[in-house]
Amino acid sequence: MISKILIVDPLTLLGRELLHCLEDAGDLNPEVEYRHTSPDDEHQIAELGAMPALVPPITAVEELAGIDVVVIASDTETERTAHIETLLANHPEVAVIDVGRLPLLRAVTFPTTSLGPTDDGERHLRVAHPALEAAALVTRALSPLAPVRGALAAVDPVSIGGRNAIEALAQQAARRLQGGNPDQLVGGHVLAFNQVAVDTDALADEAGTVLPELPMAVTRTLSGCFHGHVAHLCFELGDPVDDFELRELLDDRIEIVLTETPIRLDDVVDRDQVLLTLPQLSADRRLVAFTALVDGLRVGGAMSAVAILRSMS
Repeated sequence: MISKILIVDPLTLLGRELLHCLEDAGDLNPEVEYRHTSPDDEHQIAELGAMPALVPPITAVEELAGIDVVVIASDTETERTAHIETLLANHPEVAVIDVGRLPLLRAVTFPTTSLGPTDDGERHLRVAHPALEAAALVTRALSPLAPVRGALAAVDPVSIGGRNAIEALAQQAARRLQGGNPDQLVGGHVLAFNQVAVDTDALADEAGTVLPELPMAVTRTLSGCFHGHVAHLCFELGDPVDDFELRELLDDRIEIVLTETPIRLDDVVDRDQVLLTLPQLSADRRLVAFTALVDGLRVGGAMSAVAILRSMS
């Protein structure tokens, strides 16, 4: 039973979404504490859970004693993040859910989706990438057709870097429209009116853990969109299938909404489901392709974290 959780950085985009999702989860009613990892030493003041609250900085790992689950909603790393790294190293009994997928913690956290961790013994978890959450949900829906391998092309928005990244994108766009060169970068890139193909090793490793029985080729691209994740999915099926059978399987899943095109990223905001295009079959009816769109702050974000919390209760 979870009686006390600590939310790290509740004022980020992810943190605020997590608070909304916890409020809506009537079956979860833990005592909640807050800490921030910003470099300043001041307490942050905010309305959290419809109540005013103080958010002090993390100053020592000892402050985290007595917590059942630490939920990390950070969108950047600071020197204070090292306290969380120390917690994971010295206190394996404390459960941790990293919703922000911090690079510093990647080697010591185990990726999982809302469907649950592959290894039930793991206590230090991170929420898998939103594109992998979508892939896992679609894979489960297609399981009666025995998919044998797949491909995933993930397209990430700027909001993965938090509010500062969104503000930097707006500045980049203004400078480029004026014919100038942006002086602010987003993760080292100019993303305004642009897309950047990036290294996929971390995402591919995560895919191998989340979907161990389905070999997947993975690519990842950063886009100039403010918000909303896109996942281009393709599956090879064991046997030919007809379009009606495919649609019937997908229509049976409440977490998936099969939708006629066009589908816009605007359509996914505040949605808890995967919006999925109608299946496109190859001529031999063994390859099926989709485009999935999700609100990554919820699907593969806060909603997935709440589902993982439920599994720990």
